[in-house]
Amino acid sequence: MGCIGIAGKLGAGVGLSPFVLLAAQVVLLAPLSGMLLLIRQGWAGIKPVSPWILTIRTVSGFIYFSAFYEALKGIPVADALVLESTNPFFAMLLAKVFLGHRVSAATICLAILAFLGVCLILFQHSAQGILNPYSLLALLAGVARAAGSVATGVAGRTEPPERIMFYYAVGMLVFSVSIATWEGAQLETSSLWILAIPALLFVPQNLAYTVANRIAPAYLVGALFYSAILIGLFADHFIFSTEFGIRGVIGMGITVAAGLGLAWVRARELK
Repeated sequence: MGCIGIAGKLGAGVGLSPFVLLAAQVVLLAPLSGMLLLIRQGWAGIKPVSPWILTIRTVSGFIYFSAFYEALKGIPVADALVLESTNPFFAMLLAKVFLGHRVSAATICLAILAFLGVCLILFQHSAQGILNPYSLLALLAGVARAAGSVATGVAGRTEPPERIMFYYAVGMLVFSVSIATWEGAQLETSSLWILAIPALLFVPQNLAYTVANRIAPAYLVGALFYSAILIGLFADHFIFSTEFGIRGVIGMGITVAAGLGLAWVRARELK
């Protein structure tokens, strides 16, 4: 995910549409997941049991990545990754509201801590103290990713992983290509190498994430996902020559610490 963030920042630098980046991201995943679905489930496996929940997951994924790519036009990669990584807290809220999951006092305290960190990040890019719209887009990406995570958990009760992945990829491909065509997005040959990065990386990312959730606890997988932020920081410093203000750095530290704390609390609660 860190490298996909770098590709998004490079694409923003040359004026690529977020929807073109998103289409490139799923252009390989869609046919590969379709072949996997046919191999494991046959033609009968194409028919979903709960199409509405698959639709929610696909729409959430589309909003997540399109908002994330758009946010990279105005904020560093690391900031975008930190803001979208608030998704466990939004997922907790959504699960509480729609599924009736219990939320502990420790989790609520960590959510408040994460919110304080996010506030510091949101204000760091404006001397006037006005909320940066690109930062808000990255936060929207976190909300959408949380909705997708909750929807995936619900879909997993009736749908096999390969069917979830297939409709996720195909739906996002249809949405992104349709909007990119409607807005008349331009694609230059010199930009193809940038588009190849998310196209090639999104397939192993999805496979790795799916396998990881099967062999490791979800809280651990979520905590390890923060390694993407380190990739983003490295790229911001050495590739994009980004300078971070002290307020933003403190906000990033607080938000990541709260996310890791949430993983630790979940581990204790499961035990």
